[in-house]
Amino acid sequence: MNKTLYPPKGTTGPILRLALCGILLATLGACNNPAPDEPRREMVSLRTDIDLGKEVLDVYREDTDSDGADEWIVFYRFDQVGTGGPVAAIIYDAALEQASQLPVLYPFKLRTPDQNYLSEVVPEVTMVNILTEGNSIARDELVFSTDREVAIFRISRDPAIPPTDNPPLYRCIGFFRSDRVSFDPVTFQVIVTSYSGFERSQLVTKRYYKPENPPNADGYFLTGTTTLPTPYEYEVDFREPLTTAVLETPYPEKIVLAFYKSLGQGSIQPAAAEYLTAAAATEFKAGRLRVGSPFALEQIRKAAVKRLSYFPTQDTDTSARIIAEIVSTSRAGQQSSPIEVTWILQRVDNRWKLHALE
Repeated sequence: MNKTLYPPKGTTGPILRLALCGILLATLGACNNPAPDEPRREMVSLRTDIDLGKEVLDVYREDTDSDGADEWIVFYRFDQVGTGGPVAAIIYDAALEQASQLPVLYPFKLRTPDQNYLSEVVPEVTMVNILTEGNSIARDELVFSTDREVAIFRISRDPAIPPTDNPPLYRCIGFFRSDRVSFDPVTFQVIVTSYSGFERSQLVTKRYYKPENPPNADGYFLTGTTTLPTPYEYEVDFREPLTTAVLETPYPEKIVLAFYKSLGQGSIQPAAAEYLTAAAATEFKAGRLRVGSPFALEQIRKAAVKRLSYFPTQDTDTSARIIAEIVSTSRAGQQSSPIEVTWILQRVDNRWKLHALE
């Protein structure tokens, strides 16, 4: 005979309520503990994921130590005022940690002379073999360039294991800053252009530098220093290429410079005779005009103005006196010593013309 067991009277309600509460709590627990998210699968970015405490501007990949593997060049802004501030760079290189034999990133500073900043904007980066090596390993130099700065670094030794930046791995062998700076990756010549000194006539001075190997020099610096030597060439020049508009200039010093820029340069216009008074032009065409060169006029291949000095003229003046230092080069390749000349200019039909040497 089957028997059905029932709970005692008066107990059905509490038991049912407890069961329902248990089910509800289990359901709420499931809602409050979602399945864990999948871990992010992405590449780490030195620009966005690494906190340098500075504004990271850009990251370049380049083989900076000529070991066949690219390093990371991180450009960042420091000493920031508002949204601006100078730019510096640091190089990160992957090296094996000895204990674990796992790769770690190691930082190497790029130290410029006198703790100077690298540039004002993110520079272009090129690798160029500038200096010859004393062994069979060829290592390229690291060149940073903008319109106003050029900084050149070379690796000073083989990278050590474990890595160390003491002494510095990257050594600065050239640093230039001016109103305009250019680097030629073929000749390695650096031209430094300054706008100061000739503000009214907007002329410039140009200084030319080239590297040398030790012991004569250490790259672009004097050996054992961060001092630039005397430039191997310098001159006064125009900011922009010469045009016929120069004939209308109110500044007689520009006429003197234009005349010497045209000497021996048959393809340049205006021709040299156009800067002369009628009497001076007659002497020039006869080959008798003195211009401050030991070479005959027809033998001059080019001339450079090394220095210009003058008393500023007014628009009512009809004559001017300009002092210049000239170096001329003959068609045979001979170069003269600097020669100082003083030109007397006359205003003819409201144009300045060279008349004669004083």
